Amino acid sequence: MEPVTTPADKSVSDMAQAATKVIEQASEYGFVIINGLFLIIGGLLVIFLIHKLVSKFIYPHLENSRLVKVVFGTVYVLIFVVTILMALKINGHDVRGMAQIALLGILIGAVVIYFLIPFFPRLPFKLGHMVEIDGVLGIVDTISPAHTTIRKFDGTMVFIPNAQILMSKIMNYHDTPTRRIEMKLTIKADSDMEEGRSILLRLMDADERVLKDPSPPSVIVMNANALGVEMAAYCWVKNSDWSGARSDLWLNAVNAFNEDSRVMMSLPQQEVYIYEGNTASNGR
Repeated sequence: MEPVTTPADKSVSDMAQAATKVIEQASEYGFVIINGLFLIIGGLLVIFLIHKLVSKFIYPHLENSRLVKVVFGTVYVLIFVVTILMALKINGHDVRGMAQIALLGILIGAVVIYFLIPFFPRLPFKLGHMVEIDGVLGIVDTISPAHTTIRKFDGTMVFIPNAQILMSKIMNYHDTPTRRIEMKLTIKADSDMEEGRSILLRLMDADERVLKDPSPPSVIVMNANALGVEMAAYCWVKNSDWSGARSDLWLNAVNAFNEDSRVMMSLPQQEVYIYEGNTASNGR
Protein backbone atom coordinates (compact mmCIF):
# COMPACT_ATOMS: atom_id res chain seq x y z
CA MET A 1 0.00 0.00 0.00
CA GLU A 2 1.49 3.34 -1.09
CA PRO A 3 1.79 6.15 1.53
CA VAL A 4 -0.73 8.95 1.21
CA THR A 5 0.77 12.36 0.36
CA THR A 6 -1.03 15.27 1.93
CA PRO A 7 -0.84 18.91 0.76
CA ALA A 8 1.16 19.78 3.87
CA ASP A 9 3.75 17.14 3.08
CA LYS A 10 4.01 18.44 -0.47
CA SER A 11 4.59 22.01 0.76
CA VAL A 12 7.33 20.86 3.10
CA SER A 13 8.95 18.93 0.27
CA ASP A 14 8.83 21.95 -2.05
CA MET A 15 10.39 24.18 0.61
CA ALA A 16 13.14 21.65 1.20
CA GLN A 17 13.91 21.49 -2.51
CA ALA A 18 14.00 25.31 -2.77
CA ALA A 19 16.34 25.54 0.22
CA THR A 20 18.58 22.90 -1.34
CA LYS A 21 18.80 24.89 -4.57
CA VAL A 22 19.64 28.11 -2.65
CA ILE A 23 22.40 26.31 -0.75
CA GLU A 24 23.80 24.85 -3.98
CA GLN A 25 23.81 28.28 -5.66
CA ALA A 26 25.39 29.91 -2.62
CA SER A 27 28.08 27.24 -2.63
CA GLU A 28 28.64 27.76 -6.33
CA TYR A 29 28.82 31.60 -6.25
CA GLY A 30 30.00 32.07 -2.68
CA PHE A 31 33.65 32.14 -3.67
CA VAL A 32 32.93 34.73 -6.36
CA ILE A 33 30.92 36.90 -3.95
CA ILE A 34 33.65 36.76 -1.29
CA ASN A 35 36.29 37.73 -3.85
CA GLY A 36 34.14 40.67 -4.93
CA LEU A 37 33.72 41.85 -1.35
CA PHE A 38 37.45 41.58 -0.70
CA LEU A 39 38.10 43.58 -3.86
CA ILE A 40 35.72 46.36 -2.80
CA ILE A 41 37.16 46.50 0.73
CA GLY A 42 40.70 46.55 -0.65
CA GLY A 43 39.85 49.40 -3.02
CA LEU A 44 38.28 51.44 -0.21
CA LEU A 45 41.37 50.83 1.92
CA VAL A 46 43.63 52.08 -0.88
CA ILE A 47 41.48 55.21 -1.24
CA PHE A 48 41.68 55.83 2.51
CA LEU A 49 45.48 55.47 2.61
CA ILE A 50 45.99 57.74 -0.41
CA HIS A 51 43.73 60.37 1.14
CA LYS A 52 45.66 60.29 4.43
CA LEU A 53 49.05 60.56 2.73
CA VAL A 54 47.99 63.38 0.42
CA SER A 55 46.32 65.33 3.26
CA LYS A 56 49.44 65.05 5.42
CA PHE A 57 52.31 65.53 2.98
CA ILE A 58 50.94 67.43 -0.04
CA TYR A 59 47.99 69.68 0.83
CA PRO A 60 49.78 71.66 3.61
CA HIS A 61 52.52 72.73 1.15
CA LEU A 62 50.21 73.99 -1.58
CA GLU A 63 49.16 77.63 -1.87
CA ASN A 64 46.54 77.01 -4.56
CA SER A 65 45.48 73.40 -4.16
CA ARG A 66 42.20 73.50 -6.07
CA LEU A 67 43.52 71.71 -9.18
CA VAL A 68 45.45 69.14 -7.15
CA LYS A 69 42.44 68.43 -4.95
CA VAL A 70 40.21 67.92 -7.99
CA VAL A 71 42.79 65.60 -9.59
CA PHE A 72 43.20 63.49 -6.47
CA GLY A 73 39.44 63.51 -5.90
CA THR A 74 38.99 62.18 -9.43
CA VAL A 75 41.58 59.47 -8.73
CA TYR A 76 39.69 58.45 -5.59
CA VAL A 77 36.44 58.14 -7.53
CA LEU A 78 38.15 56.24 -10.35
CA ILE A 79 39.62 53.72 -7.91
CA PHE A 80 36.23 53.21 -6.29
CA VAL A 81 34.38 52.83 -9.63
CA VAL A 82 37.02 50.49 -11.07
CA THR A 83 36.81 48.37 -7.94
CA ILE A 84 33.02 48.08 -8.29
CA LEU A 85 33.28 47.25 -12.00
CA MET A 86 35.88 44.55 -11.35
CA ALA A 87 33.67 43.04 -8.68
CA LEU A 88 30.73 42.99 -11.12
CA LYS A 89 32.91 41.43 -13.82
CA ILE A 90 34.00 38.68 -11.45
CA ASN A 91 30.33 37.93 -10.86
CA GLY A 92 29.84 37.43 -14.59
CA HIS A 93 28.38 40.78 -15.64
CA ASP A 94 29.32 42.52 -18.88
CA VAL A 95 30.69 45.90 -17.74
CA ARG A 96 32.15 47.24 -21.00
CA GLY A 97 29.30 49.68 -21.63
CA MET A 98 29.05 50.61 -17.97
CA ALA A 99 32.79 51.29 -17.81
CA GLN A 100 32.70 53.74 -20.74
CA ILE A 101 29.72 55.62 -19.32
CA ALA A 102 31.27 55.75 -15.82
CA LEU A 103 34.65 57.00 -17.11
CA LEU A 104 33.03 59.71 -19.22
CA GLY A 105 30.81 60.80 -16.32
CA ILE A 106 33.78 61.03 -13.93
CA LEU A 107 35.84 63.16 -16.32
CA ILE A 108 32.93 65.52 -17.07
CA GLY A 109 32.13 65.77 -13.36
CA ALA A 110 35.76 66.61 -12.52
CA VAL A 111 35.85 69.46 -15.07
CA VAL A 112 32.51 70.87 -13.89
CA ILE A 113 33.51 70.69 -10.21
CA TYR A 114 36.86 72.39 -10.91
CA PHE A 115 35.16 75.44 -12.40
CA LEU A 116 32.29 75.53 -9.90
CA ILE A 117 34.32 75.14 -6.68
CA PRO A 118 34.93 78.93 -6.30
CA PHE A 119 31.17 79.50 -6.33
CA PHE A 120 30.36 76.91 -3.66
CA PRO A 121 29.79 78.37 -0.18
CA ARG A 122 32.26 76.87 2.26
CA LEU A 123 33.16 77.32 5.89
CA PRO A 124 36.46 79.23 6.29
CA PHE A 125 37.95 76.82 8.81
CA LYS A 126 38.79 73.16 9.36
CA LEU A 127 38.80 70.72 12.22
CA GLY A 128 41.23 71.76 14.93
CA HIS A 129 41.27 75.46 14.00
CA MET A 130 40.91 78.04 16.76
CA VAL A 131 38.10 80.39 15.73
CA GLU A 132 35.80 83.03 17.16
CA ILE A 133 32.23 83.06 15.83
CA ASP A 134 29.64 85.47 17.24
CA GLY A 135 31.71 85.89 20.38
CA VAL A 136 32.25 82.13 20.83
CA LEU A 137 35.99 81.39 21.04
CA GLY A 138 37.23 77.81 20.87
CA ILE A 139 38.47 74.89 18.78
CA VAL A 140 36.48 73.45 15.88
CA ASP A 141 35.54 69.98 17.10
CA THR A 142 33.14 68.64 14.44
CA ILE A 143 31.65 69.86 11.16
CA SER A 144 28.42 68.31 9.87
CA PRO A 145 26.13 69.34 6.99
CA ALA A 146 23.78 70.97 9.52
CA HIS A 147 25.96 72.55 12.19
CA THR A 148 29.50 73.08 13.50
CA THR A 149 30.57 72.23 17.03
CA ILE A 150 32.97 74.59 18.83
CA ARG A 151 34.76 73.29 21.94
CA LYS A 152 35.35 76.25 24.24
CA PHE A 153 38.39 76.42 26.49
CA ASP A 154 36.24 75.75 29.56
CA GLY A 155 35.24 72.39 28.07
CA THR A 156 31.70 73.30 27.01
CA MET A 157 30.47 72.49 23.51
CA VAL A 158 28.62 75.07 21.41
CA PHE A 159 26.55 73.95 18.41
CA ILE A 160 26.18 76.66 15.76
CA PRO A 161 24.05 76.15 12.60
CA ASN A 162 26.13 76.42 9.45
CA ALA A 163 23.60 78.83 7.91
CA GLN A 164 24.19 81.19 10.84
CA ILE A 165 27.97 80.81 10.53
CA LEU A 166 27.94 81.84 6.87
CA MET A 167 26.17 85.08 7.86
CA SER A 168 28.45 85.82 10.82
CA LYS A 169 31.83 87.47 11.28
CA ILE A 170 34.43 84.75 11.70
CA MET A 171 37.91 85.21 13.14
CA ASN A 172 40.21 82.30 12.31
CA TYR A 173 43.36 82.41 14.42
CA HIS A 174 44.81 79.29 12.77
CA ASP A 175 45.32 80.62 9.24
CA THR A 176 48.09 83.05 10.26
CA PRO A 177 51.28 81.73 11.90
CA THR A 178 51.74 84.86 14.07
CA ARG A 179 49.48 86.99 16.24
CA ARG A 180 49.94 90.45 17.73
CA ILE A 181 49.84 91.14 21.47
CA GLU A 182 48.41 94.52 22.46
CA MET A 183 48.78 95.95 25.98
CA LYS A 184 47.10 99.25 26.81
CA LEU A 185 47.79 100.99 30.13
CA THR A 186 47.63 104.46 31.67
CA ILE A 187 50.65 106.00 33.46
CA LYS A 188 50.33 108.86 35.92
CA ALA A 189 51.05 112.27 34.45
CA ASP A 190 53.91 112.99 36.91
CA SER A 191 55.74 109.74 36.00
CA ASP A 192 58.84 109.47 33.84
CA MET A 193 57.18 108.69 30.52
CA GLU A 194 60.37 107.81 28.70
CA GLU A 195 61.32 105.37 31.46
CA GLY A 196 57.87 103.78 31.26
CA ARG A 197 58.29 103.34 27.53
CA SER A 198 61.77 101.86 28.00
CA ILE A 199 60.50 99.38 30.60
CA LEU A 200 57.85 98.04 28.22
CA LEU A 201 60.35 97.74 25.37
CA ARG A 202 62.87 95.92 27.56
CA LEU A 203 60.24 93.46 28.77
CA MET A 204 59.18 92.60 25.24
CA ASP A 205 62.76 92.36 23.94
CA ALA A 206 63.73 90.05 26.83
CA ASP A 207 60.96 87.55 26.07
CA GLU A 208 62.24 84.84 23.68
CA ARG A 209 58.76 84.28 22.30
CA VAL A 210 58.52 87.82 20.93
CA LEU A 211 59.34 87.98 17.20
CA LYS A 212 61.07 90.64 15.14
CA ASP A 213 58.94 89.86 12.10
CA PRO A 214 56.44 91.05 10.88
CA SER A 215 57.47 94.05 13.03
CA PRO A 216 59.66 94.59 16.11
CA PRO A 217 58.15 95.53 19.51
CA SER A 218 56.94 99.11 19.76
CA VAL A 219 55.35 101.46 22.31
CA ILE A 220 53.27 104.48 21.31
CA VAL A 221 51.32 107.14 23.20
CA MET A 222 47.61 106.87 22.46
CA ASN A 223 46.11 109.68 24.53
CA ALA A 224 46.60 112.03 27.48
CA ASN A 225 43.94 113.13 29.96
CA ALA A 226 43.47 114.03 33.61
CA LEU A 227 44.16 110.47 34.71
CA GLY A 228 47.51 110.31 32.92
CA VAL A 229 49.06 109.22 29.66
CA GLU A 230 47.69 106.22 27.78
CA MET A 231 50.34 103.99 26.23
CA ALA A 232 50.00 100.95 24.00
CA ALA A 233 52.67 98.27 23.65
CA TYR A 234 52.65 95.97 20.60
CA CYS A 235 54.62 92.85 19.76
CA TRP A 236 54.22 89.72 17.65
CA VAL A 237 54.47 86.09 18.77
CA LYS A 238 53.65 82.70 17.32
CA ASN A 239 49.98 81.87 17.33
CA SER A 240 50.52 79.00 19.75
CA ASP A 241 52.41 81.29 22.19
CA TRP A 242 49.90 84.14 22.21
CA SER A 243 47.96 83.36 25.39
CA GLY A 244 50.96 82.46 27.56
CA ALA A 245 53.16 85.29 26.31
CA ARG A 246 50.42 87.88 26.79
CA SER A 247 49.82 86.76 30.38
CA ASP A 248 53.54 86.80 31.25
CA LEU A 249 54.12 90.21 29.70
CA TRP A 250 51.26 91.75 31.67
CA LEU A 251 52.55 90.27 34.94
CA ASN A 252 56.10 91.44 34.24
CA ALA A 253 54.88 94.95 33.36
CA VAL A 254 52.88 95.31 36.58
CA ASN A 255 55.80 94.05 38.68
CA ALA A 256 58.27 96.34 36.92
CA PHE A 257 56.13 99.43 37.48
CA ASN A 258 55.60 98.54 41.14
CA GLU A 259 59.35 98.21 41.69
CA ASP A 260 60.29 101.45 39.88
CA SER A 261 59.35 104.60 41.81
CA ARG A 262 59.77 106.76 38.71
CA VAL A 263 56.82 105.16 36.94
CA MET A 264 53.36 104.53 38.39
CA MET A 265 50.28 103.14 36.75
CA SER A 266 47.20 105.29 37.06
CA LEU A 267 44.39 103.81 39.13
CA PRO A 268 40.69 104.42 38.53
CA GLN A 269 39.50 107.53 40.34
CA GLN A 270 36.15 108.97 41.24
CA GLU A 271 35.71 112.57 42.29
CA VAL A 272 33.19 113.46 45.02
CA TYR A 273 32.13 117.08 45.49
CA ILE A 274 30.78 118.22 48.89
CA TYR A 275 28.81 121.42 48.99
CA GLU A 276 28.57 123.24 52.31
CA GLY A 277 25.81 125.62 53.26
CA ASN A 278 22.08 125.64 53.75
CA THR A 279 20.02 123.38 51.56
CA ALA A 280 16.74 124.46 50.09
CA SER A 281 13.65 123.85 52.17
CA ASN A 282 11.83 120.67 51.34
CA GLY A 283 8.47 122.04 52.44
CA ARG A 284 8.28 120.33 55.86
